[in-house]
Amino acid sequence: MRVSLLPAVTVAITFAACSQGVAPIGGGQPLPLLQPPPSANVRDAHRGYRVSVFVRGTDKRYNPDPIVWVNGFLFVAYQNATGPTGNGGDSTIVQYNRKGSAIQTIKVPGRCDGMRWNPYTNLMWITVNEDANSSMFTWDPTSGSLVHYAFSSAKHGGGYDDLAFSNGMAFVAASNPTLSKRGINKHAAIVGVVLNGSVAQVSPVLMGDATAIDIPTQQTVKLNLTDPDSMTVAPNGDVLLVSQADSEIVWVHNAGTSSQSVSRLLVGTQCDDTVYATQSLGLLYVADAKRNQIYTMQGRFKSGGLYTEAPSDSYVKNFVGYVNTSYGSITPIVTGFGSPTGLLFVPQR
Repeated sequence: MRVSLLPAVTVAITFAACSQGVAPIGGGQPLPLLQPPPSANVRDAHRGYRVSVFVRGTDKRYNPDPIVWVNGFLFVAYQNATGPTGNGGDSTIVQYNRKGSAIQTIKVPGRCDGMRWNPYTNLMWITVNEDANSSMFTWDPTSGSLVHYAFSSAKHGGGYDDLAFSNGMAFVAASNPTLSKRGINKHAAIVGVVLNGSVAQVSPVLMGDATAIDIPTQQTVKLNLTDPDSMTVAPNGDVLLVSQADSEIVWVHNAGTSSQSVSRLLVGTQCDDTVYATQSLGLLYVADAKRNQIYTMQGRFKSGGLYTEAPSDSYVKNFVGYVNTSYGSITPIVTGFGSPTGLLFVPQR
């Protein structure tokens, strides 16, 4: 396996239909399609990043996706052969220590595509079956208690995916929405979640066709979030949503309140997870679903900077890069992964 470093290049492209030209980002001039340059072996790393294998899956736990760091432990959700509607079996969640040794393992019915630590309750929240038949669980790794919840509704027609916690509230991406005849998502793209008995009660927070401020141009635009997917939280508490197939990142300021405001950024290629580097020294953990491995990227990061990954179905694919949040360009810093699907940052102790 070759994980490699790229010279200083930026991805700044958007896509129309397959045979069409490339559209400008933020009203700028059209750019040519970028072909990734030849890669160099990671041992020749002149940019200062060191990539290592942290853990490998097995023939009984594979297809890693969500990864979470809690109190010195790494939690990895392996989706195994389970499909996005829940067909095919269970997911396996493994808790690893800092040395990569497995501490405990649990089975979760369905396909785990969303997993986040709830800092308000000190429980892991888990969503399963992101395309349809979704439900969720809370898990206490200390006691082993796994509690199931049914979502109150799925009016958008699909399922529920990634989670985020901010300002005392819980949010979930409403994935795989049913679009109108004109291809518009008129349903909620983000919902708020409150647990009530055995029900996860959902309410709309951000509509798929909401208005937003386009960051590069500062113009008001109409969103069409056709593929709500990954979420994260900015250092200031903003909730970020990646609409993957739309090559778009959305920031929701004061999410779920009367003063909520929305901004968006087109990034030119499909992205999966995003994460902020909270300081310059630390580790990026990268889940590679295709190679069934978790990598660590060690180096000097931009403090407060936003990082993302592009999976194997993106045009410029299989890299981890830095996002310019003013213009939407992405600078790949490490490429050569099989298909990066999970991403998190852990500051250096």
